Amino acid sequence: MQERGFWSQLFDFSFSSFVTLKVIKVLYSLWIAIGAIGALGMLMGKGVMPFGYISAGVFLLSLIWAVVFFFLWVIGGRVWMETIIVLFRIAENTSTLVRAGGGGRPESSEGAKEAGPDS
Repeated sequence: MQERGFWSQLFDFSFSSFVTLKVIKVLYSLWIAIGAIGALGMLMGKGVMPFGYISAGVFLLSLIWAVVFFFLWVIGGRVWMETIIVLFRIAENTSTLVRAGGGGRPESSEGAKEAGPDS
């Protein structure tokens, strides 16, 4: 099978090749960046009091929560993206096995019943 370019794979309406495996690194980087922005937003939003000074206790709790949030966000994203990758690899390996086996359709279950074990 001839390897096609990224853009031809992207606009392939038959979905015969997968682009997800090529863009997953970019998606994971974006996921981490969004988590970091969210953690910083939590830190800034709760750590600064309305009067302009920083409460040490609130800031410390916000810092702990922001770090916990960030790591849970990254772990959740990693698990989700690994699940996606596993599904796509299963699909690719199944296609490879079908091609290696001749690509024929398996016998129907009715034909197997009619033949019976004695034939």
